[in-house]
Amino acid sequence: MSDFLARKINHYKKALLIKPDNAEVYSQLAEYYYNRGQFQESATACETALKIEPNLVSASKTLALVLQEQGQVDAAFELYNSLGDRLVKEEKLEVAIIAYQSAIELKPDAYPTYYSLGEVLQQQSNFEESVFCYIKALGFEPLLNTAYYKLNSILNLIFFEDPDLFQEKNIKSSILESVVYCYRQAIQAQPEFSLAYVSLGNALTIEGKLEEAISYYQTASYKQLTQSHPEFVKSYWDIKSPSQPNFLIIGVMKGGTTSLYSYLVHHPQILPAIEKEILFFGSKKFKLDMNWYLAHFPPIPDQSQFFTGEATPWYYLINEVEKVADFFPKLKLILILRNPIDRAFSHYQMILKGGRDNRGFSKAVTSEIQHLQNLSCLDELDSNFWRKEKGYLLQSLYVYFIEKWMAVFPREQFLILKSEDFYGNPAATLTQVFEFLGVPDYPLPEYRNYNPGSYNPISEDLRQRLADFFRPHNQKLEEYLGMTFNWD
Repeated sequence: MSDFLARKINHYKKALLIKPDNAEVYSQLAEYYYNRGQFQESATACETALKIEPNLVSASKTLALVLQEQGQVDAAFELYNSLGDRLVKEEKLEVAIIAYQSAIELKPDAYPTYYSLGEVLQQQSNFEESVFCYIKALGFEPLLNTAYYKLNSILNLIFFEDPDLFQEKNIKSSILESVVYCYRQAIQAQPEFSLAYVSLGNALTIEGKLEEAISYYQTASYKQLTQSHPEFVKSYWDIKSPSQPNFLIIGVMKGGTTSLYSYLVHHPQILPAIEKEILFFGSKKFKLDMNWYLAHFPPIPDQSQFFTGEATPWYYLINEVEKVADFFPKLKLILILRNPIDRAFSHYQMILKGGRDNRGFSKAVTSEIQHLQNLSCLDELDSNFWRKEKGYLLQSLYVYFIEKWMAVFPREQFLILKSEDFYGNPAATLTQVFEFLGVPDYPLPEYRNYNPGSYNPISEDLRQRLADFFRPHNQKLEEYLGMTFNWD
């Protein structure tokens, strides 16, 4: 074996005489030096390779092994950790997982690395392992609040937004018990941390403990409003007062609803729900008691000048519009519509980032167009469509969903906005919304984007193809609403 390695080393040294700037050759040479126990020579070869090509994974891995052999544990840990970060940016997630795991083996109490590993596993829809990593991170650092947000997002996804994932991903009940324990500990450590109360309520809901969940939701509302609207809490808070929404932002996904809702609840007369998206109507949650839903809103006394609502951007897609009207016939409904091509592409990017669609965008839309082009009405869609498609295009065919809502609610209870106007002049759009809701204008000092995204643009050919597909549907939307969108 030693002779074999020696021959390989000589071979690669000769190769470097021909191509002295070949990082791959230096990396391979370093590996042979390492296997032969020549650690200093291996380290030198790795460092040379990384000077030529800083992102060369093989050289980084070998150098980390050398550092371990030399007793430089801290340096090896940092190398694995930085390697994992770099691989995530390059979207090489499988190798990034190995890098983070190698770092954790060296430092089992490295909570930031557990957190980073949890993010990658979540991106791959490996929810059970992701939850484990977040809980491990919180065990070492109970004040790592971003981990609580991540846990809550997983709970919402696998139990409420897409309950089939609970079975598909084989989430164990012990994981849920661990999450409940984790949030109880968070409340003890941070009594004013309102998200912990919300998330514990969600976990208890999944366990079927609705009364206890409602109690935590109400506490969360009180904690939130003490921070955001202290005058309301001081003068009006009464848990016996009725709680119900005055408005819903019902769409659209990737249209700017997060920013719009965030701006609205800065108004002194508009009180936030405990979560922007309650995901109630048209979901598994709708089977729960209505008191459960109402507990998400602050108790507002009759005849007061305060308003509340939520923003679940896929409500416009639901079929149960009549049920919404049965409960809340006077609701004010807000829709913010984005250029359907841009909305579809942004939707795709979100799903791609979550690891739930590995097709290219062109292939995905080609498949969906084949399903949709002969469709005469939405009722013809069946479960086969949703098993194969993600609805990037379907959810941009706004008119067919709006027709269902306007068949139930009168036109004057709707405010239809353009995302492009909102992005270009948020203050003017907010003035419209405040007038619609019946509250005074309330300009903000700044209007930051709460949900930014950046990615390479669509090719011109594909954009034109999508423009041709959407054109007749957009024309129908403009005719139906009596509005001009100019999306071509």
